[in-house]
Amino acid sequence: MKSLVKNLGRKTQVTSAVTGVIFLTIGIPVAFAHTTLIASNPARNAVLSKLPSKITLTFEDPLLTLGKTAINHLVVTDPMGMVITSGIDVVKGAAITDVFKSGQATRGKYNVSYRVSAQDGHIVSGKFTFSIK
Repeated sequence: MKSLVKNLGRKTQVTSAVTGVIFLTIGIPVAFAHTTLIASNPARNAVLSKLPSKITLTFEDPLLTLGKTAINHLVVTDPMGMVITSGIDVVKGAAITDVFKSGQATRGKYNVSYRVSAQDGHIVSGKFTFSIK
C-alpha cells in the first residue's frame, strides 16, 4: 500500500512539474506582452497634400482608461514646433484620436508623439513624422 501511495505521489509531482513547465513557456510571453502601435492615420512617413481633420493611432491591445482622468496623450506639432492638436484625446478600445486645431496647414514635416498606457499598465511611448507638400 505504501508503494502505491509513493508511486501516486511521484506521478502527481511529475504531472505538476510538466504543467508548470508548459505554463512557464506559454504563459510568460503572454503575461509580459505589451501593446504596440499597429496603425496610424495619417500614417508614419506619409506625404499629404493637406492636413486631415484628426489623427488616430491604433494599438494592438486596448488602452487603459481611468474614468475622466487623462492618462493617454497624443501631440502633433507643425514644422515651426507649434502644437496643433486640441489636447482632448479620445480613447476607444485600442485607438486614441485627437482633432487638429483649425487653421492653415504649413508645408513641411509634422511630428507626432504619444504616451499611452496599455491595459496591463505598461507605458508605451513613441514618435514619428508625416509631411504636408
